[in-house]
Amino acid sequence: MERAITAIRNFTPSCEQEEVDKTLFLDLLANNPKCLTRDLIGHFTASAWVMNPARDKILCAHHNLYKRWAWLGGHCDGDDDFLAVIKREIAEESGVTKLEQFGDGIFSLESLSVVSHQKNGKYVPAHCHWNITYAFIADEDCYIRIKEDENSEVGWLYFDELVDRTPDTTSVKAAYRKIIDKVRRS
Repeated sequence: MERAITAIRNFTPSCEQEEVDKTLFLDLLANNPKCLTRDLIGHFTASAWVMNPARDKILCAHHNLYKRWAWLGGHCDGDDDFLAVIKREIAEESGVTKLEQFGDGIFSLESLSVVSHQKNGKYVPAHCHWNITYAFIADEDCYIRIKEDENSEVGWLYFDELVDRTPDTTSVKAAYRKIIDKVRRS
């Protein structure tokens, strides 16, 4: 837990939402030993905002589960090293391993609601992802591949294209807009 706590403590919020989530996340880590696993109705995840060098496109996957384009990411599954989790997820979901981190440490925090769904034939109740986002730069011409059990396509979308393709009903859309604004201010 110490690596996770240190990473979040070192994060500087850029808005009220991140200030509130930072306080919440630190409390969760201090008081819920299972919050890094899927054993709770909410748990920590890590996401990647992998941009091209022009910083106008993001590497996305068309996820089989949600039937839409989204950023790369996944569950911590007990690992308290958020950066290691997201690098592993990027490699697994897209094949991309050559990355340059954009900024120092965590780029964004957000609490994301997940609707109930079926996964591998089993019911998953609605829950919360306490999400840690890191930003990276990768060459647009880099080797990419799909991970057939998770996604049907992997590719580069313009930032606004990703936002437009994201349903208004998801908390992820607001997170994308916030991250795009932070990138554009950087």
